[in-house]
Amino acid sequence: MNDIKVVEQSKLEYVESLISKATDAEQRSTEESLALASEALELSKKYGFIKLEARSLLRIGRCHWINSNFNEAIEYLGQALDISDKVQETHTKVEALIGLGNVYITMELIDQAMNHYQNALNMAMDHGYGELESKILNNIGTMHEDLKNYDQALEYYEKCLKKSIEIDDQYAIAIANVNMGNTNLSLGKFVEAKNYIIQAIHYGVENRRTLLLAHSYHSMGRIYQKLEDFKQSIQYLMLGVDEATDCKDLVILFKIYLELATSYDLNNDYNNALEYLLKALKLSSQIGMDELMPRLYEQMANFYDKHKKTELAFQYYREFYKSSKVVEENRRLERINSIEYQSKLSESLEETKIYRQLSNELRKSYQQMHVLSNIGQAMTSTHVLGDIFEQLYENVNLLMTAESIGVGLFDPSINALRFDLFIEKGKLLDSFTLSLDNNKSYHVWSFLNKQTIKINDIEKEYKKYIKGLSATRGDLMHSAMYAPLMSEGEVIGVFSIQAKNKNAYTDTHKDLLQTLASYLAIAIKNALKTKEITILNEKFKGLSEQDGLTAIPNRRLFDMMYDRLWNEAIDNKKPLSLLMIDVDDFKKFNDNYGHLTGDDVVKKVARLLSEHLRNESDFVARYGGDEFVMLLPNCDLKEADQYANKIKDAVAHLNDDLSNKIKIAISIGVSSTSPNATKTKDRFLSIADTQLYISKANGKNRVTALEY
Repeated sequence: MNDIKVVEQSKLEYVESLISKATDAEQRSTEESLALASEALELSKKYGFIKLEARSLLRIGRCHWINSNFNEAIEYLGQALDISDKVQETHTKVEALIGLGNVYITMELIDQAMNHYQNALNMAMDHGYGELESKILNNIGTMHEDLKNYDQALEYYEKCLKKSIEIDDQYAIAIANVNMGNTNLSLGKFVEAKNYIIQAIHYGVENRRTLLLAHSYHSMGRIYQKLEDFKQSIQYLMLGVDEATDCKDLVILFKIYLELATSYDLNNDYNNALEYLLKALKLSSQIGMDELMPRLYEQMANFYDKHKKTELAFQYYREFYKSSKVVEENRRLERINSIEYQSKLSESLEETKIYRQLSNELRKSYQQMHVLSNIGQAMTSTHVLGDIFEQLYENVNLLMTAESIGVGLFDPSINALRFDLFIEKGKLLDSFTLSLDNNKSYHVWSFLNKQTIKINDIEKEYKKYIKGLSATRGDLMHSAMYAPLMSEGEVIGVFSIQAKNKNAYTDTHKDLLQTLASYLAIAIKNALKTKEITILNEKFKGLSEQDGLTAIPNRRLFDMMYDRLWNEAIDNKKPLSLLMIDVDDFKKFNDNYGHLTGDDVVKKVARLLSEHLRNESDFVARYGGDEFVMLLPNCDLKEADQYANKIKDAVAHLNDDLSNKIKIAISIGVSSTSPNATKTKDRFLSIADTQLYISKANGKNRVTALEY
């Protein structure tokens, strides 16, 4: 019996030694670490060492994260988390949460990362895991650094450094030094940055920490690049290439290649700069990580643009937008898929309320990604600036409240900002200009200072930026944001949105505005380069409010009228009805008779709807495809239902002069309400859309109505 115990103990110690070696090898070679951890996993399963199985899965998951195999990383780390939770192995559970947080932060899924880190931090503090607490504080600092919250980043790094010194964890101290160096570099404090990085390099050299050295040399190369000592910059970056190659961290190697390209280019060495851009391009296909591509394509586009290779520059600008769209779609899918995963964790982490909140945030993030994707798609498919503005106007209110939206471009001939696009409450205002000498204008301040402004109480905050409040047209807007339009370091205009209520905007809204401003600036630049516009005002005024096929109002005009009629109904305390109308079996017309017949059906229905309006106050528009929408002011549910049935019957008579076997018919969804401040237009529209779906599901050629 004692001999059996000795054998079991020997097996246990051997598997533990494999995991320990895998942990040490992770910083030298993920290939070696993976091999050791995989052997440990196989033996743990064979001998029934459940806790060691969780630890082996953890090591494998971390290696996949370092190698940018994110799906595999999430799979293995998730298994480690599940097993450690079941057997109450808290230390491994905390490490698994940290690992998942690392994966999500690398994928720039900030909310998921923060959720995992916060849960890990609470457990680490409760159980006295000082080394893990230090690691989590460091990771949260990295999140803030990525978000450019540098003061908060330094605060977390200092906490991390303090905890690392307290527990005498020299490696954690070195990591904190690297991160504090990078943050000081971002703040332009080059001396402080260099001192921190040098300490990390000393530790890395003495202890042969290749991954640490790769990151440290990368940082030192960037510091000397900022100091315009390109020879030193290139020397350190080359050292980084060697270390990154040794530890097989392809992501840091990719980043070093890009910095080498930049340093060579700034040193007027075109050939070497191009060589490392092409190396980065080749490496990117090996990594297969979509998130890396926008940065690469943008740098290549700017590089070719700088060297007057216009065709190549334009090619990579297009690749930049395409890859940005892919990244946005990937993030959307990851966020949606993570809802189910997060809910599974809620019971073991006792964070049900947080996960419900996360779910709502993810749905909101989906909408934001969808809107940004639409705008990005518009810029890759057209160089007509008016089309870009139309996309912007139609979608910006899905991202944030924007009762007013304006775009002003710098006109050097009059030293002023010219506003040919300024919409307030759905109404396009006349063009106007703002002199750059105007010290009472936020637009001018943002333009001159090249800074984005977020204001949530204009009467209290104006002194930070302007000399006094100027007279306003219409209602006073208490919240506002202004972002400069930057192109190749030059400010070419200002983009702004405003809201009537106070505290309308968050830092997330500010980030979204800056993203939109970046899109706009590049769109303007590309449009001007292709000479497809001459005067911004003429192009915007040329935007049609009529649908090209049917000659009735289009979706854009509907959105404007919807706002106006909704607000009028509130002011007048009158009911409002909305009809969503869809041609039944429309696809059959196209499939059986061709698209020309399908277009003819749409035109006939549109004409009939226009001719059957009750009065001049009613409004009908083509909503898209074979779908139409109607607004009926001062119309309650009963009257709207009767009217809807009347036009349904009228459509049936369109078949009298047709020989088609397929008959024209429509289904209608009706919603009615008395609008007030507690109700929303989105909900009202959604009810009508749902009723339309019910009409379709119940046999078509019918009306379904519901009171909101």
